[in-house]
Amino acid sequence: MRGAEDRIKAKGASVVFIGNGAPFMAKAFQEDYAIGMPVYTDPQRVLYKLAEFVTGGSIWKALKNTPRALAKGFLQGRTQGDAFQLGGVFVLSAKGEVLYRYASDAAGDHPSIDAILAALS
Repeated sequence: MRGAEDRIKAKGASVVFIGNGAPFMAKAFQEDYAIGMPVYTDPQRVLYKLAEFVTGGSIWKALKNTPRALAKGFLQGRTQGDAFQLGGVFVLSAKGEVLYRYASDAAGDHPSIDAILAALS
């Protein structure tokens, strides 16, 4: 994430994480992964519902994503919050306009950093 974070910051943008666990889980996530960006939580998943992010998703696509993640050294730890809630990415303008939206449809489904950077241009 560090390289992606630097590329995003070079565009003058900020990154914010929003999880769905309890507040102490957000703090632990930030500390465990040495994230130098804000980490918030939405235990009632209000933002997830507004964003129309789904729960569950494609088990087959998630299984397909597993070897790729493992090959890159990613191993899921203990799940906190709703393990079935899928997330996504938003790029917002300074005025709050949605410039880019990506909704994951399976665990391990993420947009490319190039797509995010393109939205920042």
